[in-house]
Amino acid sequence: MKLIIFQAGKHLLVGIFATIIDIYVFLILTPPCFPLFSKTVSFIVSMAIKYIGNKYWVFKKTEKEGIKKELVLFLLIMSVGTLIDVVSFHFFSSYYGIQVIISVILATIVAAMWNFIGCKFIVFQK
Repeated sequence: MKLIIFQAGKHLLVGIFATIIDIYVFLILTPPCFPLFSKTVSFIVSMAIKYIGNKYWVFKKTEKEGIKKELVLFLLIMSVGTLIDVVSFHFFSSYYGIQVIISVILATIVAAMWNFIGCKFIVFQK
């Protein structure tokens, strides 16, 4: 149980770091580029950070074989996590009438739990 809590904390730190980099890259690229292009690049950079951070630091998986399948599973888990985030936000804000910022926080927590469980037990399982 201690290992799961430790990994969850590290997973959270990777997510926070990736989000900060996402925003930073977006802000750097936006003045000379179109915002949609800037956001696309910042998102890709953020996902790469999440993948590398989770693979090597959080779950300490160093095997090289099966990396294509692992990457596809990671992107699938993160995509479902994004969908869970948006649906949860809508659910909290529309059906329960929870304030928008609280709904954002709750939806982020729900999606982060999904992402952690998916990474631990599907993507980076040992």
